[in-house]
Formats: sequence, C-alpha cells, structure tokens
Amino acid sequence: MLLDSVAYTIPHMLLNTTTKDAREGVYIGIDVFFGRAIHWNAKLSPRHHILVVGPTGSGKTITLTAIASRLSNLFNVTLTVFDIKGEYASLLKLFTSDATVIWDVSQIPIPICSCNEADEDTAYNVNLFINTLNSLYKLPTYVRDQIREQLIKLCKYCYTTSLDDALRNYWIEETESIHTTLSAFSAGYTPSLPLHLLNQKNVVVDLSKLFLLDPKATATVVLYILKRIMRTLQNLNLGYITKVVLLDELWYIAQSAVEDFTNILIRYGRGYGVVLAMATQSIDDLNPYADTITENCGAVIALSSPSRGYWIRLSRYLNLSKKGIENALKLVGQGMAVARLYPYEKPFYIYIDPLT
Repeated sequence: MLLDSVAYTIPHMLLNTTTKDAREGVYIGIDVFFGRAIHWNAKLSPRHHILVVGPTGSGKTITLTAIASRLSNLFNVTLTVFDIKGEYASLLKLFTSDATVIWDVSQIPIPICSCNEADEDTAYNVNLFINTLNSLYKLPTYVRDQIREQLIKLCKYCYTTSLDDALRNYWIEETESIHTTLSAFSAGYTPSLPLHLLNQKNVVVDLSKLFLLDPKATATVVLYILKRIMRTLQNLNLGYITKVVLLDELWYIAQSAVEDFTNILIRYGRGYGVVLAMATQSIDDLNPYADTITENCGAVIALSSPSRGYWIRLSRYLNLSKKGIENALKLVGQGMAVARLYPYEKPFYIYIDPLT
C-alpha cells in the first residue's frame, strides 16, 4: 500500500469525544473502548521521546508522521526527518502546511566546517565527526590523530573537498563502507547552509540513495547530524521542547551504533528539549538497550499484530496483563494500537487517527 495507506479505515463504532486534556497535549487517537480522544501531554512528561513498534504494513509511517507533525505544530518548533525510504517529502504535505526543505545528502554533502568560522567551532566539529566515525569504525588512535590534523588544515584554509578524496590515504584497511561514509561529508563550504537550516525550517534529510549503498554509512550521517543539532540548541537555550526529530526504521542505527544513539537519547534529548519520534519493527531491534530506550520514552506505541509472541515480548514495556494481551490480539487493521502514555500506568487501546 502506498505510504502505509494515507488514510486508515475508521471503525464505525468510535466516537470522537474530547477529554479535558485536549488543550494541553498532543492528539494521539481514539480510545477504542470508550470513544474518547486521547491526548499526551509531552510538556509535563520528564521523558518526551516517542517509540512506535509495529510489523510491516501496520501503519508505522503514518503514525510517526501524524504524531511528530502534531507535536511540531503544537509547540511551534521545526521538524527534521531522516528519510531512508524517500517518501516523507510527499507525506509531510498531508500533515503540515509549512514549507519543507529537502536535503539530499548524495547531492549536497554534509559540511563538517564552513569558511570563516571560529577556530573553537572548527575544532569542536572536527572532533565530533571523528568521534562519531570512531564509534562505528573503531579507528586506531594514531589514525584519529592524523585525520584530525588533516581536517583542521582543510577547514582553516577553506579547501573545498569531499572527505573521501581528502582522507583516502589514511586507512589501514580499505573498505567500501568507509569510503561510502566519507563521500557523504565535505569540508570548506561557505556557509554550511544545510546544517543551519535544520533549526530554522522543516527539513527532510533524504538518505534513500545512501541507505541503498550502505546502512552503516547512513547511521554515521544520522548520528553526526543529531549531534550538530544538539550543539546548536545548547547554544540557543530555548524552551522546554525546542525540536522534533523523526527517525524511522531505527534498526539500522541500532545494528551499528546503539550505544552512541542511546547516549544521545538520554543525555542530549532530555537536556536540550529534543523530541525523538522513532519507529522500528521489533523491540528486539534495540537490544541490548531496549529497556533503557523505552524507559526514556514518554510514549510507547505498539501497532497491531496477530502474533501472540509479539505482544508477550512487548507486555513489559506496555504494562500489559494476560487479559491485556488478549485484548491486544483483538486489534485488527492499520492504525490500531496499544499505547503507554506517561504518566498513566495502564495502557490505552487506541486507533491512531491520521486525519484530525
């Protein structure tokens, strides 16, 4: 189905009656047992990230886009989407009237520095890039030192080049993955416009071509851009919720750098007001940090599946009893879900309404 089906078939028995929390929270969907509109007050939640779990065809893409867009609109903050499918540019038009910038990293590489920036900023950004690269490729210390020196020179003298060309002679083992990763980065541009736009506009970072070449390279790009976003927000010192980031198909990051990503989720997201709206097919994709990641999410939403094992595996994260698992198995169709929403201990059985 196109884009997980743009509109679900709304069950005829549901009544859209609004609860008293409607003005304070983001609209999630409709309670399938009581017909109430369910809202989640992310502002009051100490853990304001969102995790959506669901098998292929269950409606993850629509659920993630609807909730992330509503959060962005509610708090009047920008939305950044990491898109490995190449479909979010079109999909966002259904959920927001705000202009969206499309950044295809295969056409416009990610600048690690720009001309005329302060030496302190250059050193920080270069070290951030090297540390991110090291978390995925485990570089020897002397290699890290050599490429740091080379990158500082490139940035200082504003030499515009692809990092794949600039650093080709620094690797002990030539691997296609490292070259694919470096080809997505550059140095010496004036100014580093795409990165500046991330906190000014809604941006879809198109990673679809890069992902087809190498998911590990894609994970490197996502982690680096996330860290640059956090750096900017740290300096701006804005409000409680300052940014919404949509990250679909979380498994490819978990495979390569789950520890680094978990540190971002805990340390940076909470401190800088970034809401990470994430999705994955199975909770096991996040091992060995599934517990830590879910504990740092104020909203955990599991979309429908006929598999009893699926619900048993998720029961501890949703506070599902044996009876709750039986109720979950009765949910059929796209957009039907069980949700744990802070501060409520009991789960909600809901229909994720994409159109309201």
